[in-house]
Amino acid sequence: MRPFSKKGALPKSERGAAMLAALCLAMVFAISLSSYLALCYTSLSLSTRTVAISHSSELAEAGVEQALYALNNNVWTNWNLSGSTASATMTMTSSGLVLTSTNPTPLNYGNGIHGQVAITVQNYYTNLYSTATPGPLITSQATMTLPAYAGVSTPSVSTTVNYGNSSSISSEAAPLFVNAVAATSTTLRFKSAGTVDSYNSNPSSGVYQKYSAGVAGYSAIVLSQDNVASTATVRLGNAVVHGYAAGYDYSSPGTTNWLSYSASGKIIGPSTPGTTYIDSSRLVTSPVPYQPLFLENLPSNWSSLPAGCTTDGMTINKTYTLGSTTASSPTILDAGNGISLSGNQLLTIQGPVVVICYGNVTITGAAGIQLTTPQASLQIFIEYGNLSLGGNGITNTNLTPLPKKVCILDTTNTWSTVTYSTNSPYYGVIYFPYLPISVTSTNPVTYGSIVGSSVTFTYSPTIHYDRALRSPTTAYTVSTPLQSGAAFDYLEAPAAFSGLVTSVQ
Repeated sequence: MRPFSKKGALPKSERGAAMLAALCLAMVFAISLSSYLALCYTSLSLSTRTVAISHSSELAEAGVEQALYALNNNVWTNWNLSGSTASATMTMTSSGLVLTSTNPTPLNYGNGIHGQVAITVQNYYTNLYSTATPGPLITSQATMTLPAYAGVSTPSVSTTVNYGNSSSISSEAAPLFVNAVAATSTTLRFKSAGTVDSYNSNPSSGVYQKYSAGVAGYSAIVLSQDNVASTATVRLGNAVVHGYAAGYDYSSPGTTNWLSYSASGKIIGPSTPGTTYIDSSRLVTSPVPYQPLFLENLPSNWSSLPAGCTTDGMTINKTYTLGSTTASSPTILDAGNGISLSGNQLLTIQGPVVVICYGNVTITGAAGIQLTTPQASLQIFIEYGNLSLGGNGITNTNLTPLPKKVCILDTTNTWSTVTYSTNSPYYGVIYFPYLPISVTSTNPVTYGSIVGSSVTFTYSPTIHYDRALRSPTTAYTVSTPLQSGAAFDYLEAPAAFSGLVTSVQ
């Protein structure tokens, strides 16, 4: 009789072979999985470092911008000053760059990355726009700290950016009139109400047009660069701004405490709901609200005043006509005692004219200055005196009156006053970055830009900012009379930086 055997049972030798095969397969899977994990780890580490390198370059550039602000505004509070060198180490936070010594909470760039920047400014006391040698040199080194998996025990990447001013400074029209109204150091205030909007007098090359309420834009910017005041620095009252407001509260960086407004005050854009008065998407909170500062470069080839416009040889104080429609270059005049027009006196400008004043510029009564031809432009430097723009002010009777045709300015006068009291429409720029500007007209209408250390509107102004002022033309050409003429000549553009070096370690 045959012994009983279980059907299908494997011999012991075969069961051992199957187990060995299973172990081998598991080992293959383990080796493959560990290799894949290693690949993923390496990829994560590489991508993290790549992202950090990109952020490092951005942070280094932010350090340069911080140094430029300090240079432009001569603000070195909390910087370390040693001889001719200024330095600061700052950490990037959710509210911007903050001194590392204050132990701020660093911004998490993602994957545990955070960064700080060491900024050094050599020869910081040398004005950025000066031709003195050596000029300022900015070194900004950003260091991004990475999580442990991205490298060795103290993983980091570093980017260094060096900026030095160019060897020469060009005299050219500078794209610096970028705001409708700007206060460079204290408060911008609308005491009552007002309207601010924008247009573009030169929407394409060689095509010029007047302001039209039907196509008014929303690009006007009102701002204050004051970042240390404990009260609001942009005070709208009941003014309506079709555009943006910019400011910064140093004591509360994440807020808009720099802005105040009354019940009817508005900041709106083209898509702002009708029930919204202050559109938060149009509030720009920045440690450095952008209002560039520049210097004048007075011409030396000036002429004495024509006898017909003066009683003392030094003051423009008579009815007269200046400039020529056929001139190939501007008429440059030295009015040592300034401009004084009263009664019915009228100064007519027919061509490109530059007037350098070392006394007051005053217009009262029914007197005024008038641009009467497409070739006419006027630039007035007020080096020491006061500006009192009253009477009939400065008007433009052309069919296409362009704001880039007139500029009244000074960048060195810190002790005078600027008063705007005319109700005649003013087409042009008023630029006094170190003087307070008081606008006392009951219904002033400005097509252009106003910049002062502070700007105060007593009543309700209407301001139409011209976007063409962001890139004014220069180099007067007779064949193209609607070019800017002389209004923006003899201004030193921002320093052109050269020798850009970026290194990543």
